[in-house]
Amino acid sequence: MSWIKQSLVFAGIAVLCALGTYLVHGEYDRRVPCVQSELEKYEVCLTTVLDEWGGNVVWVDARADEEKKVKIESALEISEASADEDLGKGEVAMTLFNAKGKGKKIVVFCQTDSCGSSKYVRDKIIGIFFSEENQDTLLYLHGGWKAIESDGRLLGK
Repeated sequence: MSWIKQSLVFAGIAVLCALGTYLVHGEYDRRVPCVQSELEKYEVCLTTVLDEWGGNVVWVDARADEEKKVKIESALEISEASADEDLGKGEVAMTLFNAKGKGKKIVVFCQTDSCGSSKYVRDKIIGIFFSEENQDTLLYLHGGWKAIESDGRLLGK
């Protein structure tokens, strides 16, 4: 048997195995796994925000501008590079003050859970708008944008 025929046979077997796996186990779960008890202080799971809090939060998008191809409609945009300038805008300040006054949680997210921008922006917001006593209403999202994108509920999927 020539190498071309062998390659086609192996490719056919691989396709059948992949199809069989899909039929038995279903579609691959792309959600970002999150266990609340294993998270850092002030970190929160997307399921907690959407299912337990009913999404009654103010979203803060801390991704860099080149990462913001798709956005959450009502999210405040405060990037790490221009955090001081963004936090000085009247609309942003009013939204954060209103959220704090109405008891809403503020959830900051960046591209991934390890990008660090969400923690940086959270610290900047605390320094300007919050005291040590009430900073537990300002959290950052485990998994970042990848968790939001894989879940799909905030994007209308």
